[in-house]
Amino acid sequence: MNINLTVQCDECSNITNCRCGMSNRDYQPLKFTCRSCGNAIGINFDVKDGDSLDTMALAAMLSAKNKRKPPKLNQGVKRRVTGATEVVREQPFNPETDFVDLHLDFPVVFGKYVMGNTPYMQASMRSGAEKAAFHRDRLGLINAQYKKYPQVIKLIGMYNNGFHGPFAELARKTFKVEIKSKRLEDINAALYRVVSHFVLPFTLPDTSQGVSRKFTDTMMDLLQNKKQEMGAFLQKLSDTEYLAHLQRDCLKIYKPIFHAELPLRPALFLDLDMSYVEGEVPMRVSTNDFEEYKEVYKDMAEILSRQLVLVAGLNNVLKRGDHDAFARGVWVTAKGKDQAPENLEAYADVPLGNKPRFLDDSWFDLDPVAHDNKLRNGIAHAKIDYNEVTQKITYYPKLEGMERASKEEIFLLDYMRRMLALFREVHRLHHLIKCLNYAILLEPGASLVKKTQ
Repeated sequence: MNINLTVQCDECSNITNCRCGMSNRDYQPLKFTCRSCGNAIGINFDVKDGDSLDTMALAAMLSAKNKRKPPKLNQGVKRRVTGATEVVREQPFNPETDFVDLHLDFPVVFGKYVMGNTPYMQASMRSGAEKAAFHRDRLGLINAQYKKYPQVIKLIGMYNNGFHGPFAELARKTFKVEIKSKRLEDINAALYRVVSHFVLPFTLPDTSQGVSRKFTDTMMDLLQNKKQEMGAFLQKLSDTEYLAHLQRDCLKIYKPIFHAELPLRPALFLDLDMSYVEGEVPMRVSTNDFEEYKEVYKDMAEILSRQLVLVAGLNNVLKRGDHDAFARGVWVTAKGKDQAPENLEAYADVPLGNKPRFLDDSWFDLDPVAHDNKLRNGIAHAKIDYNEVTQKITYYPKLEGMERASKEEIFLLDYMRRMLALFREVHRLHHLIKCLNYAILLEPGASLVKKTQ
């Protein structure tokens, strides 16, 4: 279902024709920037029975008495325009007038108005009808869950702050999850049951389940066949409280991901679009700003850097029987200096961009899309520009003194895809934290760790 309207910018009076594709969501805040002056214009839709909007539209068309005169399909849909004034114009749209396609669920391509060439139709042609339907079903789960995101965030906050009594009460009342006992392992189990359910639409379930099994199998193998070596690694994690601090920080990433639910919707579609090539087509996102999410990428990259310490420690136990033992003689300078870290403590201080090279023949394969140190550096050093009209992001990843010569360019949708990939990687490695945590709390790992009082 699509609603066409024309708006006049409040700042410069420029006219823009808008084709708004309706999502199956009850509140739909669409946004674009005036091409003439850069003014932010919003079109906010309130939709009654949003989850059945397409079904109602189809039924209205099929039941229309006059087949030549289309029925009104926007019954139950209210809208409010901000930053502009809605005006009456002749339709179909004049192809010479500024035009924007808007849709929460699909990428939108810049260009002139073409009747019938809606974002949904373009997406279906790129992915196929079956995959487009899968995308709609996945977003349907988000539509059913997003109103409870604040409660999930509240539950995580209670866990991180040690309020286990209120945590148990909220889990039972709001999420119908009973906690077996007051033991930390049972509280953990309840927490991850809730989080896993609500984060499911943003992940690749088969990949997450596969890596979770791999982590569990690797842990059990080491606890059986390299008992003392694994015990020393777990003791290190317990003594330094490295694992506990990292778990709390990992749990904090779910809040910004839930808040980014709207601009992540078209990025989720790119899982299914085999024709997508980053930066090749300037596809837009129909809501929100880059400024709201640029710090999220940097924060998640820092967490990934710390998670790799766990990957390295296990890799060293697997390969050399000592969590501190990195491969020697692999990375040697021209002057003969071995660049391998002396121990796991030293590896923790290695910059993220260099960490993967010290994982020799690693048991865990990193997603190359998730690991973009250039983008992380551009954000971290505030060397980044954003064009709100074109949604183009320009970043400068190198240290070049006062100059900005070496640049990289991507679009906002590309950025959201990278952010999604990084989140999935951090979420995957969160499963490793969970496994190591259980190894410290439960047998056979618990007997190897001397707990500090």
